Amino acid sequence: MFFSMKLTNTNYSAQLRKRRERLLLTVCSTLLSLLLLGAAQAQAGIQPDLLVRLASEGDASYLGGGIFESTATLQSKSQASFPGSAASFRVLLRNAGDQPDSFLVRGTGSLNGATVRFLDGDGVDRGAALASGFTTVTLLPGESLAYLVQVTPVVFQLGASFRVVVEADSAADPSKIDQVKTETIACGSTAALVLSAPPDGSGAPGSVVNYPYTLTNVGNASNSFTLSAASTTGWPGALYADDGAGGGIAGDGVRQAGETSSGASTGVLAPGESYRFFLAVTVPPGSADGAHDDARVSAVGAGASGSDQVTTSAVAAALSVAESVRNISRGGAFASATDALPGDTLEYRMAVSNAGSAPAAPVTVTSALPASTASVPGSFWVGTSEGGDGGACPAAQCGWVRETGAGIVAHLGAGATEAAGGNLPPGMTLYLYFRVLVQ
Repeated sequence: MFFSMKLTNTNYSAQLRKRRERLLLTVCSTLLSLLLLGAAQAQAGIQPDLLVRLASEGDASYLGGGIFESTATLQSKSQASFPGSAASFRVLLRNAGDQPDSFLVRGTGSLNGATVRFLDGDGVDRGAALASGFTTVTLLPGESLAYLVQVTPVVFQLGASFRVVVEADSAADPSKIDQVKTETIACGSTAALVLSAPPDGSGAPGSVVNYPYTLTNVGNASNSFTLSAASTTGWPGALYADDGAGGGIAGDGVRQAGETSSGASTGVLAPGESYRFFLAVTVPPGSADGAHDDARVSAVGAGASGSDQVTTSAVAAALSVAESVRNISRGGAFASATDALPGDTLEYRMAVSNAGSAPAAPVTVTSALPASTASVPGSFWVGTSEGGDGGACPAAQCGWVRETGAGIVAHLGAGATEAAGGNLPPGMTLYLYFRVLVQ
């Protein structure tokens, strides 16, 4: 029995040794494969990646993601331009490797017949350094830098093509490079304008709302433009030149009292030149809060036109007074009316609200006492409690109320005095309470 057990244990130990040897071989083989794979990845993980799009396009339009080429054939963008107008492109440099790296950026820094600007993220023009190249900061894997390429033809030559090539070389491995190309095509005569779009405005009834406009001739030839304004609801509108007359500053976008000259024509504008003017819209007196008007400004020149629309809204106070009563002697809540007998005490509540968009001032409420009643001395007060259970509001914040020979006089709102009403902001309600004895 003892011999049999010893033989069994010996066989088991031999099997265990063989399994350990096989496992060790497997681990060593796996480690070797990982080391070889890591070395290959490290060798292939150094790579700049250049992408290009038009400046007017979104990021989804970038070309060249993951394409690495020493000659820009697949990564090329083109657009038209004309003398004095820049064609703009965006170039994105990304570290496509798996380790930190910096890159030597080189390219076309000068062109015959066109100027080249190469602006980095801080707005610094690197165009002069492109020919010899400049080195970027160290970028982490996946990190990127964006550049704005601006090509401006200065000598008109119809159909001329101006090409700017941008190349990025890895500092860790100069053999790893990538390229993109931009191409600007010189166009013929182009008439165009840009009309600014100021935000919508508002004003009190009877006031004038001024909208500053800028019209720019973005064509490549001189042009003049006729301006006009039209209203959809008949609110008065007029165009005035932003000429600084009367001691103001010309073209500052702030209308001065002396700026009353007609702005209905720009006169001759050279390419790139601008004309500044105002649209003045008068909010009719008596306009209700929220009333509005749409005014359209139009510009027409030789071969080019444009327009813009602004909405002017009236901003006014909207006061309302709601009266209710409750029978103190018999109990009950505030209502529009109540039953009462001689000797009953009634409490009146007057809710004064401003539902408009502008403060109401000065606010004064006058009212006669209800017929067949006599006021209860000391029961007059102003507060913000709708239920009448709160204390009186400080007079400097809410106002004053008193009984006169003709009835009740209340001067309400912030800053009210015993002689004049104050300011009631939009959305605020004040409650005026008083009690009477039914006779």
